[in-house]
Amino acid sequence: MLSRAFVVLFVAMFIAMAGISMVSPLLPVYVQDDLGGPPVAVALSFSGLALAQLVAAPFLGRLGDTFGSKQFIVLGFAIYALGAIGYLFATTWHLVVFFRILSGVGAAGVFPMAMAYVGRISPVGAEGRYMGWFSVAQIAGFGTGPLFGGALRDLFGTDFAFGAMAVMLGGTAFVTLLLLPRDRPESAAARPADGSTETAVPFRILIRRPSVQASTLFVLLTSLGFGTASTWLAVYVISDEGLGTDSALFVGILLSSRSLINAAFQPYTGALADRMDRVVLVVVGLAIAGLAQFVVPLLPHNLVKMDLFGDVLVMAPWVLVALLIAGLAEALAFPSQQAIFVQIGRKVGMASIMGINSMGSSAGFLAGSLLGAVVKTQFGIASVFYFAGISAVVGLVVFVLLMRRAADDLSDDQSTGTVPAAVG
Repeated sequence: MLSRAFVVLFVAMFIAMAGISMVSPLLPVYVQDDLGGPPVAVALSFSGLALAQLVAAPFLGRLGDTFGSKQFIVLGFAIYALGAIGYLFATTWHLVVFFRILSGVGAAGVFPMAMAYVGRISPVGAEGRYMGWFSVAQIAGFGTGPLFGGALRDLFGTDFAFGAMAVMLGGTAFVTLLLLPRDRPESAAARPADGSTETAVPFRILIRRPSVQASTLFVLLTSLGFGTASTWLAVYVISDEGLGTDSALFVGILLSSRSLINAAFQPYTGALADRMDRVVLVVVGLAIAGLAQFVVPLLPHNLVKMDLFGDVLVMAPWVLVALLIAGLAEALAFPSQQAIFVQIGRKVGMASIMGINSMGSSAGFLAGSLLGAVVKTQFGIASVFYFAGISAVVGLVVFVLLMRRAADDLSDDQSTGTVPAAVG
């Protein structure tokens, strides 16, 4: 596992995710309070990048199966850095949304291509272990970023945090260009038991496969719930509509805690995904995570004040506990979910399936943010979390029903290892 390619991607993904997620506790509040944006602007400021991913990810996935992933990963990081620079010069919420959408073009190059790269070098029977360890970089980076960004915003201002994000992403693009070996999917030897090589099938055939439909619809519906809750979490915590803490740092702590506990358990749950029924692990994990999101507004709003960094940090302990439970449950589900994608990718093209699932994730995240704006406007901000929990349960039901038809795509011989995909 400790190959040069894996280590470079692991480090690059951690740094990049930390830089990317720095804006998570910043943009919604910045758009609403500093720029006077309406609820739909708040939603788009968080999930506008999903618009570009929705269009670009499947297209780039097909190219990745033809030309390899490295060049798209490097270019994606660079475009993301340009989007961060744009935030520094955005004087209206319209410009913030524009640069968020531009960042989505970069995201469409980075995430599905990186997952496809790791999927190609994952041996049969060890998909959960490889994807679990790689998810540590993604989730730990995503968890570190909001904490770092929230602290920078409270100490030095929003512009300083945007500048730090641009530097981190630009540096990651340069390091990846220099150190990551180029993958060659045309000679990929991630072979299933029948000895066939990874082959990209036509798109019209790809979307007819039950396994592709199941994984894509599942990701769409679960991302819908996650996008709803994540978009409005900062507003719920900071504003008087919810907890009224006025602490971006506490938002960062909430997002970071959920992600970091998820990352801490990924190596163990990834190994578990190689020994147990992956569908069952996905269902159990995300059912608990959905319930944890649902109960957030129902928990006691006891606030605790702490003197930290010279300012008063206001925390809601029970909300923190709920998000820690959500993160632990997601750690149970995510490696199995990604391992299933790798199994499917060997049959249809690794970058293609990762691109399509990125499209599904983007569509769900975008729809969740926008529907969250509607729910919040009509029923209040607490209803956003109820909606998120219900969406997760619906996603699980759809997933189970469709996966019953997808047994053939999950029939890798778990006892047979493979030669990793060619790099260099």
